[in-house]
Amino acid sequence: MEKFLSKINKETIVPIKEKIIAIIPARGGSKGIFRKNIRLLAGKPLIAYILETAKRSKYLQRIIVSTEDHEIAETARRFGAEVLIRPKKLSGDEIPLDPVIHDVLQKLERKGYFPTIIVTLQPTSPTLKVETLDQAIEKLIDEKLDTVISVKDATHIYWIEKGGNFSPLYEERKNRQLLPKILKETGSILASRRQAINEDSRIGENISFLYLSAEEAIDIDSPMDWWLTEKILSRKKIVFRVDGYRKIGLGHIYRALTLAQRIMDHRVIFLMDSRYPLGISIVKQSHQEIVTFKGDSIPVIETLNSDILINDILDTDVQYMQSLKRLGKFVVNFEDLGEGAQYANLVINALYESPMPYTNHLWGPDYVCLRDEFYSIKKEKLRPEVKSILITFGGVDEGNLTCKVLSALDKCEADFKVTVILGLGYIHDSSLSQFLANSKMNCQIRKNVKFISKYMAKADIVYTSCGRTVYEVAAVGTPCIALAQNDREMGHLYANINNGIINLGLGKTVEEKKITEVTEELINKPHLRLEMQKKMQRHDLKSGIDRVLEAMFHHYYEFRK
Repeated sequence: MEKFLSKINKETIVPIKEKIIAIIPARGGSKGIFRKNIRLLAGKPLIAYILETAKRSKYLQRIIVSTEDHEIAETARRFGAEVLIRPKKLSGDEIPLDPVIHDVLQKLERKGYFPTIIVTLQPTSPTLKVETLDQAIEKLIDEKLDTVISVKDATHIYWIEKGGNFSPLYEERKNRQLLPKILKETGSILASRRQAINEDSRIGENISFLYLSAEEAIDIDSPMDWWLTEKILSRKKIVFRVDGYRKIGLGHIYRALTLAQRIMDHRVIFLMDSRYPLGISIVKQSHQEIVTFKGDSIPVIETLNSDILINDILDTDVQYMQSLKRLGKFVVNFEDLGEGAQYANLVINALYESPMPYTNHLWGPDYVCLRDEFYSIKKEKLRPEVKSILITFGGVDEGNLTCKVLSALDKCEADFKVTVILGLGYIHDSSLSQFLANSKMNCQIRKNVKFISKYMAKADIVYTSCGRTVYEVAAVGTPCIALAQNDREMGHLYANINNGIINLGLGKTVEEKKITEVTEELINKPHLRLEMQKKMQRHDLKSGIDRVLEAMFHHYYEFRK
């Protein structure tokens, strides 16, 4: 049964002869959660998680469960553990673990097996990682310790009760970062040398600690602990392959962030091309996890090992999508009109109508992903007169439609103020400055606005492009005039008068005179603006993101069957 381990130093490899075992105490009489050790947690018995972790260890030679319960014993055997039946005198609520571990060692040693390192593991620690377990063993050996105990940082301001009175456990109130360290044992790991263990203790003189993350430090003792752990164990890894730069705009970034902020139960990673720092900077501001790549993204995608891969990179080609399918990926694409779309598990497109009855495509306004700010905003009562016009052409405004609309509005005879909101990618500052220098228009310029819904709600008319912003304006209910930035936007069929949007067509071909005429007509005919608002409110846009997430996870679980 002996195993020869190797400690790798910088200079040489030193063979170390050790007998290392894990003992897992598992009582049947749990009260906080009835029968918790064999109760199903995310589809498996609770005790199965620590057994599977122990089996993956590089160092453990035997895994032994100590229990008085025959159901626990049978479950432990099913998952590859040895079982030693614990005497009833060591099975009560009040019995500490020290005599239980000592009992197992005595039984082993009577049969001639003498372990040198004993690792106590708890079945109530299902989130413990095998890397952490092995690290504890290595620490014990490398640092010539008697005991290693897993802990978490519990530094805080505490009070203690003494004789019915409460006293502070601090000398001076300070910020938590300045207080003396207080460590709490997690119960996950207690590794000791054999000579440190007796009937009353498992802790030797030479002790050190292994810090665990909050996730690994979970010790299930209550229904709330169980609920939280089940959420953690059910988490999926979701990778957003997305970029944002001047040519394609920043809408893809904002949609991905909107979805990511709703996916709280899962781990989200943004995979982004390092050539496009503009989009990366926006994602960084949202404190999302980011992985960047240069050149081919496929090797990085393979390394990330996602459960769900979301492409928000416009049209995909066949080669890219087939590479993803060879990796066995579940793939969701947004706004993909490319030849690769046929290989996606799901394609979601709120901006187009389907020309074909594809079963893996979801189209139209039912699947728009509004940002959080549009769920609480309420449109102010429609005014009979137009006092405020908002111009916002997205993060880039490639055709500089901002200046074109400003020039047209400058020719209107009505008296109103104009607010212009520029995106981070706007590059036509010199043209805009030149216009403002020669105009007497009451115009206010704002850039990188965080809460644009407020401006939309206060405006009487909004000018924007034919992309996702028209959905945001519709959700607010402000009459909207749209100009397409490019030929692709011309295919965005939601931006039409049936949905309350006046679409003037391709912005670069629209004459300023037409913009002036349409604006003046809306100013002079408030009943038209009221009719536009009514049409905008026909669609339940605020449920779109729920539909997207429901469809995505439904298709994923079908894929996994």
